[in-house]
Amino acid sequence: MTDQMPQIPGVTPLIPDVTPHRPDVTPKRLGGRNALVALGVVAGLLVGAGVTWWAVAGGDDAMSHVEISGGKLAKERNDLLDEGEQCDDRDEFDYNDCDASTTYSFDYEITNKGGEPANYTVIVNGFDDEGDFVGQAYVSSTHLGPGETDSAEGDFDEYVELADKHTLADIDSLRVAHVERLPLAN
Repeated sequence: MTDQMPQIPGVTPLIPDVTPHRPDVTPKRLGGRNALVALGVVAGLLVGAGVTWWAVAGGDDAMSHVEISGGKLAKERNDLLDEGEQCDDRDEFDYNDCDASTTYSFDYEITNKGGEPANYTVIVNGFDDEGDFVGQAYVSSTHLGPGETDSAEGDFDEYVELADKHTLADIDSLRVAHVERLPLAN
């Protein structure tokens, strides 16, 4: 054995090439332009969905299914009197048989333009000669088949609540205000 130390070759240690660690970068916020583009895309999708729903649902307006015409004030005698009988409010009966009823009657026609049977509920508004609202009447038709038409007479009667101290005689014009169409399964 010798007192010499073994010789170590002169080696330079190899340091691997490592990419230095970068600090985390926070993501960019959407700027004004990007937000506007995103909003435009959402609006386009909503419009497309609405158009698709309208096309699939038929796009039919139930208001076009109803027509009203005519309109006249009518005073009618009491239907409870027999032919030739005179009215007498002093008898023992508790109804007033001398009262005549006053109505404003009009003709209406509902045509089911849909592809399935439907029920209809219609609100008709009455207006005076200045265009002010007088009152409302309701008409309806049940289980009206596709292409079928229901015609009848509707009226504003003495039991309709009238606006602003109007009377039935104040009604000058009529308009369909609302139509509710309920399609039926059969």
